[in-house]
Amino acid sequence: MMQDILVVGGHINHDNTDKGNVFNVPSNKFAELNMFLDPLAAKTVLSSDLNITLIPLGIQRKFSAFPKIHKTVLQLTKKTPGVIFVKRLLSKLQHLQKTHPTYKHMDIFVGEILGAVILAGDSVLKSTFDVKKIDVTATGYESVDGQIIIDEKQGKTVKVLENVDHLGYYNIFANRLSDMK
Repeated sequence: MMQDILVVGGHINHDNTDKGNVFNVPSNKFAELNMFLDPLAAKTVLSSDLNITLIPLGIQRKFSAFPKIHKTVLQLTKKTPGVIFVKRLLSKLQHLQKTHPTYKHMDIFVGEILGAVILAGDSVLKSTFDVKKIDVTATGYESVDGQIIIDEKQGKTVKVLENVDHLGYYNIFANRLSDMK
């Protein structure tokens, strides 16, 4: 039976200046695209009785630099299938991002890598979490759907990733890729 969910997505807007990434609906300034695309599903999951850990857009953006991850992967000497695949994938994504303006948001997919590294767990990461009571807006209005709001009275308590050691993250990612197990 499922007890815990790790959500790589959502956006917590702390001060009305930190924008979301719903680039196809400019009126929705503070939602994250995955939450926006199906706000009712997001609301259902995030309000469930399961233990939720959220890796929001803000922390993902801190790690969304293709050049740093690509450089780390290029330095690997072991040629495992994972290393070869990731080198090719990151090279292609970085090339698309540089040559086509419509791909400027592609580095956000590095968030999935961050989620996998966090899920594997390692004390080197020095991960810090905060506990917040949140809710997801699911009203049918494009301008607000998918936005996460802090609701101290009725919100669902979730763990929110606040910080991770950058160097530890890149090293763990590279080491796991080159591991032959």
